[in-house]
Amino acid sequence: MVSLVIPTFNESPSIEPILRRSAAALENTGESYELIVVDDSSPDGTAEIVQTLSSELPVRLLRREGRLGLASAVVDGWKIAHGNLLGVMDADLQHPPEVLSRLVTTLRVSGADIAVASRTGDGGGCQEWSRVRRFTSWCATHLASCVLPLTLADVHDPMSGMFMLKSEILDGITLEPMGYKILLEVLGKAQYEKICEVPYVFGPRDAGTSKLGPRQTVEYFAHLAQLALATGQFGTWLSYAAVGFSGASLHLALLLFFVASHSWSLVLALPMAIQAALLNNFICNRFFTFRRLPGSRAVRGDHLMAGLARYQSVCVPGALLNSLLTLILVRFGFPLLSAACAGVLLGGFWNLFFNVPAIWRSSISRSVGARFASVAKIRRANLS
Repeated sequence: MVSLVIPTFNESPSIEPILRRSAAALENTGESYELIVVDDSSPDGTAEIVQTLSSELPVRLLRREGRLGLASAVVDGWKIAHGNLLGVMDADLQHPPEVLSRLVTTLRVSGADIAVASRTGDGGGCQEWSRVRRFTSWCATHLASCVLPLTLADVHDPMSGMFMLKSEILDGITLEPMGYKILLEVLGKAQYEKICEVPYVFGPRDAGTSKLGPRQTVEYFAHLAQLALATGQFGTWLSYAAVGFSGASLHLALLLFFVASHSWSLVLALPMAIQAALLNNFICNRFFTFRRLPGSRAVRGDHLMAGLARYQSVCVPGALLNSLLTLILVRFGFPLLSAACAGVLLGGFWNLFFNVPAIWRSSISRSVGARFASVAKIRRANLS
């Protein structure tokens, strides 16, 4: 049975077509199904429309007092669901209900535990998005990938609000989402093995207004921090930062040693110092930061050399920016140490913002967020 949760707040213009189209799509799968609308006290009559339609469609209504948020609405809806497949989608018709049948088929045929409707890849996209909205979406997605690179290693659209999963992967799991990105919570805590993504085109908003605002943005940041702690990736981040500091210190020390003490040309000394720092960071992260993670690749032979090659390739832009800024500042009369520190900061910022997911994922063989979360859960239970 399929249980589809649709959270609502002031969705009266779109709630009837979303329910009818969702019912038609799920009918086509041949599965039994139920539609669960979780309404946060909408003053526009959304709940009353749902109650009227309950005589025609297999729809149930869960009313909640106050505006409690989209993600918690999904969790509350799943708690009363009867199906072994649990789904969620928005009620504003930007998620085409016809994609539901493809999500169900994917779960039943592919053996996947989670099927995500993805706006990326061939066949995916967003209609009528401005450049500002595209950039904002990219920033939010990239930030999540940087904070939770292990959890999101196998997912291209972790911000998707439309997906389905097998209910068994939530057994024994307590979901405590903040804000509106329920998929992040599921990926961080559920016990899953395989994820599949189904491309779709995110539609324009035909009715209603966006519910996103400053509060939701703050909740999103807090949710990422909460998941970093819950999955154990915060501790890995501390180790990664310590290694980065050691590499920066080595770079500066070698640069001063070559140029100030031995009168090397800065053009020659810079690549030597940068290469030494990169090797330091790669080896320390490989053997200490990532070695203890479940699913990490063995550190030996061709695996080590292949990892080094990947690491070097993703760090090239940061190294070039480091060198270029240092040379420019020295050219304009800045002291060598000040110029070198500025170059290290620029290169480090570039690698931190753009390369963290690639660097971390080069050290693991698959997404390990769920495994790491279970290890952290056992550790906490043993300490309590």
